Amino acid sequence: MSEILTNQIGEQLKAARLKKNLSLDDVQASTKIQERYLEAIENNNLGILPGDFYVRAFIRQYALAVDLNPEDLLGEAGPASISRSKDLNRAHRDNDGVVRAGTDTTRSAKSQISSMLPTIWISIIVFLVLVGIWFVLTHLNTGSQQSNDGGNVSVSTSTIPDNTSSSESSTSSSSRKKATKKTGESKIKLGTPEQNAAQQTTIYNLSKQNAKQHTIKINAQNTGTNVQVTADDNVLLNEVVTADKTITVPEGTSVVNVQFTNVANAVMTFDSQRINVISTATPFWNVLMNLNN
Repeated sequence: MSEILTNQIGEQLKAARLKKNLSLDDVQASTKIQERYLEAIENNNLGILPGDFYVRAFIRQYALAVDLNPEDLLGEAGPASISRSKDLNRAHRDNDGVVRAGTDTTRSAKSQISSMLPTIWISIIVFLVLVGIWFVLTHLNTGSQQSNDGGNVSVSTSTIPDNTSSSESSTSSSSRKKATKKTGESKIKLGTPEQNAAQQTTIYNLSKQNAKQHTIKINAQNTGTNVQVTADDNVLLNEVVTADKTITVPEGTSVVNVQFTNVANAVMTFDSQRINVISTATPFWNVLMNLNN
């Protein structure tokens, strides 16, 4: 098609547009062809179009938009090939549907970035997954080591109160044992006493009981009784007992002698065990405890 014919196509398209009272913006909206390309067709400035294919295609779309028959305009020929530096593959249709050339490097860069976004997101997700796996494995190993150490120590939060209670119980038990040792409250085996009626004495022979304290209790009855308690050569008590009386025998004592003037009115215990005192009409009686027999 000659340059004159091409000029006639541009003029016919422009005349038809003006006849329909349409602006280039209106034609762009209906054809989705960028306004500067429409203006270039009207002015026969086809060099700015993205490629030869788009010259014919844009003329067809423009003609249909202004109610002209594209075949009547183009016929069998069509615009001559145009030598341009722009390639067809540089043309693109933007999100708004308008066809634009690919010479806009900013839009091209944005398009490339948009195309890379899925890959970028996948890379980020894979990285986060790997970090999560590393975190879990690290804590599992740490927990395993703590569990192995725990096998040697055997300490857990759930058993601390029990251990504490056990420790307190053990301490309390130990304290009771020490107190018993000092006060002589532990149970000892008294055995069968010897009764010497001639000397008015009851004798207990105990083995190795001189290394600890002992407790003697006198429970007075009726009008009471006079009691004298001697530990080796030391007098621990010498008085009339009319109520309950407790005497502590110190450690290291070998012989304890308890003398009653009215034995019928007394009940005696040694380390909480009752002493068998003969009930007799005589007011005088002795209880002799050999602690290191």
